[in-house]
Amino acid sequence: MKKYLLLLAFCTLKVVAQTSEPNLKWGKPTDEELNMTEYAADKEAKAVVLCHLTSVNYTMNLYNYLVDYQVKKRIKILKDEGKDCANISIPYIYNTKEEYGMESIENFKATAYNLVDGKVVKTRIGKEQIHTERIDEDYMMAKVAIPQVRAGTVIEYEFTRHSNVFFHIFDWDAQEDIPVVFAQYRLEIPSVFIFNVETSGLQILQSSHSTGNLNYNTSTGQMARTSSCKTNIYLCTGRNLPALKKDDFVWNERDYVTKVTAELKSYASSGGNYRDVKKNWEQVDNILIQHSEFGLRLNDHSKFRDELAAAGIAEMTDLKEKVAATFKILRQKLAWNGEYVLLAHPASEVIKKGSGTSGDLNMMLINMLGDVGIQAYPVVMSTRRHGRLPQTYPSLNKLNTFIVAVPNGTSWLYLDATSADGYVNTLSPNLYVEHARLIQKGKSSQWVNLQNIAEAGSQVTVVGSISPEGVMSGERTVLYSGNAAYNERRLFREASDSAAFIAKKSADYGIEIIGCQMTGHRDYSANVREEMKFTKQGETASDHIYFNPFIDFPIHNNPFLETERLLPVEFPCKQTFGMTVRLVLPEGWKLEDVPKNTKITTEDKSISGHILYEVSDEHLLSIQVQFRQNSVTYYKDRYDTLRQLYDLFSNRSKDMLVLKKI
Repeated sequence: MKKYLLLLAFCTLKVVAQTSEPNLKWGKPTDEELNMTEYAADKEAKAVVLCHLTSVNYTMNLYNYLVDYQVKKRIKILKDEGKDCANISIPYIYNTKEEYGMESIENFKATAYNLVDGKVVKTRIGKEQIHTERIDEDYMMAKVAIPQVRAGTVIEYEFTRHSNVFFHIFDWDAQEDIPVVFAQYRLEIPSVFIFNVETSGLQILQSSHSTGNLNYNTSTGQMARTSSCKTNIYLCTGRNLPALKKDDFVWNERDYVTKVTAELKSYASSGGNYRDVKKNWEQVDNILIQHSEFGLRLNDHSKFRDELAAAGIAEMTDLKEKVAATFKILRQKLAWNGEYVLLAHPASEVIKKGSGTSGDLNMMLINMLGDVGIQAYPVVMSTRRHGRLPQTYPSLNKLNTFIVAVPNGTSWLYLDATSADGYVNTLSPNLYVEHARLIQKGKSSQWVNLQNIAEAGSQVTVVGSISPEGVMSGERTVLYSGNAAYNERRLFREASDSAAFIAKKSADYGIEIIGCQMTGHRDYSANVREEMKFTKQGETASDHIYFNPFIDFPIHNNPFLETERLLPVEFPCKQTFGMTVRLVLPEGWKLEDVPKNTKITTEDKSISGHILYEVSDEHLLSIQVQFRQNSVTYYKDRYDTLRQLYDLFSNRSKDMLVLKKI
């Protein structure tokens, strides 16, 4: 037993040592790394980053600044599906038209280490294995696949990203989609540049700041002189960082990645004074307003003026109907190609293709609205899936689309040409961002919170009866509004036909649908309405009937099963659900057991609801269900309350009525 305890203590010490003292010797993976079969902190991990080192250094030659990003990374492949970690992609800037738009990938080398019959077998590759491809006019992508990789392999690779884009430092991500044991970032900046260096994310990085010196040449030839300047050195270290995993209740996981950002605030001029270079959003607005593929096209006439005039839209008096009629003509002519893009292609090119990007269609919509006498404005944004806009460092590159805003008295109407399943003020959930920028030429632009216009509403009425055989039959009527109507139209469009759509509802609700009338499923309208006749079989046992009275319910299952959660919970939009059920009970039977009434309201009133049962004349049962969720985002401090409420409602969706024969 003593021998076993000593062995256990030795193993424990080795694990602690590995965790606290990472292996920083490149080209020499340890025995522990080579023999590792799982990562204790995440046993489901397909791979793990054992060590990630990035060093950013400036060099200067005759007043020309260059930046080198030196990257080293060691990864352990734990499962076969982790082999994709050996496919390395490195983006870099390569725009020959720009003076400061040139980068290169240099000194690339990689090694795969495998244990074969107890011996370490190395497979090495170099820069000659890199394949490059162009992403857009600014960026190239360097790609390489490290060979001989399988479960158990340790891979190492390193490279230098050599850049003349000295005024911009790229973000450094400490977290990845696999766990990271150790990550360290060293950034050294000449004091002639003042950067705001910040860490962000849910994981804590150890950070320190110190000063150093940079030597550089001030002349060439035999009389070459050297000089030096002070530098600011930032060191950020992360340990045992969990994987950044996909989550159904997070719009973009990268909004919460642990990272380091550096934004140029000012620089020293030749006279020694510092000049501010930080942009503000007003400057970004002006760039867009003067852009030939954006602002200069806002007042163009559309190519569909004749169709608009023939439809008599300009003579309509109701603004919302006028906007909707214009939208319908656009979508009859053009389809969305699925791409979110900020700038617009030439209208003739888009019409020839019959489809276009979000920027193409929304620019066309603004022009068409102008042709019917409606002034419309662009609202630029970064979609939810693209990531939140940075508020501290405005950037045109962070924007990826825009929607259309129409003034309506003291309020605004919002619409988007890609949201064919929506309506005025009903958009794709991907567009309900907290910070979008409404741009008006000649006026001050403003921030708008598009989450405020979004709500999914469902009002359900069920009228029926229960037979002595335990069969519930009746009629169900539902009015969907806002994003609930959007979802119904989307599901209807994705179904192969109306029969398949109804069949899926029948299976989801556990009922037999005898007949169904649907209104608004194909329309660009505010609401969708369904009326159906149905039957639902309960359970019978001698003199008892057991029955769940619900067809619809706001929450059927609780998706929040984990007791703790670091990421926030982000819902598509606010939601309201109301249901009234009126059931006639069979003659000769009585309710033996009725579920208890429930009323809930969270302390912050962001969620409220009730489930109320009432029996009158012993043969009529009424049930009232209400659920309202007023918040879109729930952070860590409110997660436990949210989890408990969802658990309560999901359990109540399974309430059973018990009828006994008299």
